[in-house]
Amino acid sequence: PPRAAPKAYQILAKTHQVTIFLTVPQSATIALLKDEALSALISRVATEDDSFPHVQSTSDFELARAVKGKEKGRSGVTYEALEADKAIRGLLTNWEVLYFQFRDEDSNLMPVEVSQPSLLDDEEEEP
Repeated sequence: PPRAAPKAYQILAKTHQVTIFLTVPQSATIALLKDEALSALISRVATEDDSFPHVQSTSDFELARAVKGKEKGRSGVTYEALEADKAIRGLLTNWEVLYFQFRDEDSNLMPVEVSQPSLLDDEEEEP
């Protein structure tokens, strides 16, 4: 029998070297997801690092999804900001990874900054 869809989604939100795990009901909107993310961003852990962007409200950032480029001659990833009023159901999948896109002083979206950890141990060398 097919598996029933989960009642709550686990969503990972990444920026710099931080991954925030968010649990929200399927019926939630991106706005609720941003509220949950803001709560984590203004926690003591995030505010102790000076290189980490300081946010005060959900208008200081957007949540974006990675879109792999498939155009000829171009590869790489671009990021598409998600609209706050959209529902999560049908838009996101369980365990989907989203990225923070912060705004500068002029409210312009800045590039996504995220560090992907190495899958090799520090002692191992790549062949």
